Amino acid sequence: MEEKSNISQLLTFYLPLYYLSFYLCRYGVLPVGPILVEKNSISMLDYGFSLSALYTGYFLMLIPAGVIVRKISVKKTIYTGVLGTISANIIILLANSSTILFVALFLNGISQGLIWPSLMQIVALNSTKKDAEWTVGLMMTSAILGPSIVFIIGSILISLNLWWAIFILGPSLLAVLTLKIIKTRINVRTQDIYKTTFLTKKSLILGGLNKEIIILSITYFCFYSILRGIVGWLPYFLIHEFNLKESLASLGSGIFPILETVGAFIGGYLSNRTKNFRKIFNYAFFLSFLLLSLYSFFNLPALTLGLAFILISLPEWLFFSKLSYLVEKEHVGFASGFIDMMGYIGSSTSNIIIGYIISTTKDYRNIILILTLYSLLGFIFSLLIKSHKLSST
Repeated sequence: MEEKSNISQLLTFYLPLYYLSFYLCRYGVLPVGPILVEKNSISMLDYGFSLSALYTGYFLMLIPAGVIVRKISVKKTIYTGVLGTISANIIILLANSSTILFVALFLNGISQGLIWPSLMQIVALNSTKKDAEWTVGLMMTSAILGPSIVFIIGSILISLNLWWAIFILGPSLLAVLTLKIIKTRINVRTQDIYKTTFLTKKSLILGGLNKEIIILSITYFCFYSILRGIVGWLPYFLIHEFNLKESLASLGSGIFPILETVGAFIGGYLSNRTKNFRKIFNYAFFLSFLLLSLYSFFNLPALTLGLAFILISLPEWLFFSKLSYLVEKEHVGFASGFIDMMGYIGSSTSNIIIGYIISTTKDYRNIILILTLYSLLGFIFSLLIKSHKLSST
């Protein structure tokens, strides 16, 4: 009974908090980016490539991680990711050139790419489908709030001239929570499943993919191109478009993930009220496309952007919370890694595109125009999602 209580506590409290700590380590560079750029004389294009390195390292590791967690202990995979993440943050703190920053962010991305498939596998192996939906929803909320909390903490530290401390606070929290994972007894291995079923080596990979997973992953590519394409450039957008100081720009950037959280909760509520989940994806992309277009071409108030980002966030939970219904439990880690990989490919490419456009045009409003095009692309692919495959029954 006590063991079940410990597992329940781990799933409902510690895993979401643990995932949040990884986000603090992943995005600590964003609020202090303008300072690092000025301090080390880094160009906008080089900074864009460095952010891209973070996302590239992340998505390159997701598929290997999805396989690794099914072949060895999930805990060992997580510990490797923790060690790399902490090391990367120390290197970022000491970086004095664009090359070192690029390498550090790439290492950070690779290390953190081991984590999401590992945590998803822990949830799949230690909970029922309904409990898994709740836990994944909480972890997704942590992921959404992560950048917001990072920007708020960054704003405070920048105003105190302690910006460098952001690369110490996140790793410290991560180290403490890792100790909790070490002490908790959970089911973390899947080899025995393969020994007693018909699964072949080929099916270990292909079993995590089907048509619905592939369509979801392409849609997630567009989704994350928007949400993570903008987050790294928000401080610059606010500084140049609204003439805010660096600390206020960081604080203002923290509002964006809060809007994202509101949208995700609304989408989660709507998904429980209807089985036609495709409509949530359709409306989210189409309406955000409409509002972003109006903002780009008619100079509407910033409130328009806020509403657009709430709308685009509506399906955020749905990409992962229903995976236990789409693939077998032992394949959840791989499927979630594949979808997440496509999202981070989108993040990587959109950051390079935005960096290039800003470097050549010097117009930060073009950021919104690029996101508008991704919204249109996302709407087109969302039309291919089969709602009956995402049934809540």
